[in-house]
Formats: sequence, structure tokens, C-alpha cells
Amino acid sequence: MPQHVLFISAHLDDAILSCGDYIDALVQKDYQVTIATVFTGMGTELSMLARILHKKFGLGMDTMDVRRQEDTLAAKALGASVLHLNLLECIYRKNKDGSPVYSKLNELFNTEWRTEHQVMEEIVSALSEQIQFENYAGVYVPLGIGRHIDHCLVRQSAERCGLSAGNGTGWPAHLMYYEDLPYLCFNNDLTWRTELAAGLSERSVKLGRSNLKAKLNAALKYSSQISLLWTSRFSMLRQMAEHARGAARQSKREGSVSCDYFFRVYAADSKASVPLGESGTSGARLHHL
Repeated sequence: MPQHVLFISAHLDDAILSCGDYIDALVQKDYQVTIATVFTGMGTELSMLARILHKKFGLGMDTMDVRRQEDTLAAKALGASVLHLNLLECIYRKNKDGSPVYSKLNELFNTEWRTEHQVMEEIVSALSEQIQFENYAGVYVPLGIGRHIDHCLVRQSAERCGLSAGNGTGWPAHLMYYEDLPYLCFNNDLTWRTELAAGLSERSVKLGRSNLKAKLNAALKYSSQISLLWTSRFSMLRQMAEHARGAARQSKREGSVSCDYFFRVYAADSKASVPLGESGTSGARLHHL
């Protein structure tokens, strides 16, 4: 019977941009992969910030419908299934008086997640009602690199949902963490290793060119997001390829001749088994790309 793994994504592109190559490798080894995206709903009476971002998306009033379709196509290209939880992402959230919670772009990256306690409760409820964590061989959540408020909320909420399986250290033992792309590539979060990955066991997964090709093909399905995050399709493909090339150079320095590059994941439990991962903590030697 195939093992089932779950990737929890804040937005409709995060998991595949961050882990599409790993997801492809898992599917090729007969794992069933589900991508659960938390923030897939859309509010009414858009704020100025939301209208500006919608213009960058190049979409009309059916923005989230189109983005959900993009996500389904991207996942299908990798052989994965999707689950959309339909909560409102940060640009659509409102205060009690109807004013936007976030009116400036920089606020999305420098707001303490604890200030959004009610949203966290909504995420915990949605995850608890729709996902049985113990049924999965692996559950992957974002580290929160870049400190996007929605990424941080998803991580904290997933940890709360998994605390019943904790290993006595305060970490839910069955959760694993992935690096947030493209935020990792922007190199704006210089303290993520000590602040976000402290206490976690870094692991390496061997991947090849075919996995990267599959990821890039899937990423191109997110047409609305490319103009928001990059200047062109080419710049997106180049950044993703350069990230993999950096990992390839490191894998050669580590003496690996059996893979093109290493993909990193982080386990809460140093003894946890990572699907397709190297045994032990060999990945801990890999440097920050």
C-alpha cells in the first residue's frame, strides 16, 4: 500500500515552488502526495494593497478561482492531489471596524504572528477538522524563512495540531520543515538558521535533473504569480535552476557522485525517518545557499 505524505502550504504556490522537485521524487517512488493550502479564499471590498497586488496578478474579480485552477494544474503535473482550506490570506483580512489588517506590503514581513491569534485559531480548527496528521508518513510545513506572516502562522498552527505526537522536547515529532522559496533565494532573512531551524535535524534528500525539470514545469502553471515575484518567466526559471546548481556544487564537495544535488528538509525528531532521506543527520553539513 503506497505511503501518503502531506505538504502544508500557506498560499497557492508555496509548496511547489519550495518542494516541487522533492514532490516529484516522492511520486516517482510511489508515494501519494497531497498539498493542503490554507489561504485559498478571497474577501470582498478589496483594500488598496489587495487591488495593487491583483493588478500585478493580471487577473479580474475571479482572482482566487484562477489561482486555485493554477494550483490544481501544477499539482497534477507532478502527480499530486490538492486540498484547499479556503481561509483568507493576509491581504484580504479585515479588522473589526472593517479596515484592512495590512495596508502596506512591508507589514506582511515584519508583523509578529502572535498579533493574529484569531487567525491562528481558525487555521488550527481547519487543519484539525480536515487533516488527520497521524495518517501520513510525513507532514511538511514551511520554516517561515522571509517571515511572511501567513507562513509563520501556518507553521505555528501545524505545530499546535501535532503536539500530541511530541517527542518530549516541545516539538511535534512527526512534523518536518521545508525551506521557503523564493524567500530563501532573496537572502533577506540572515538569521533564519539560528531563529527558525534551531533544534531541528537537517537532512538531505538526493535529487536529479529530472526532478528539477518537473518542478520548473509545474511552477510555470502559476502564471499569475510569476509577474508578482519575478520580472519574467526566464528570471523565475533561472533563479530556481541556480538554487539547484548551488546545491549540486555542494553535493560534489560532500563527495556525492550518485545525485545531481541535495534537497534539504528539517526533522523535529533527530531519530525520525525522512521519506527518501539520507540516514542520520548527514545533511547538517550542507551550507546556506
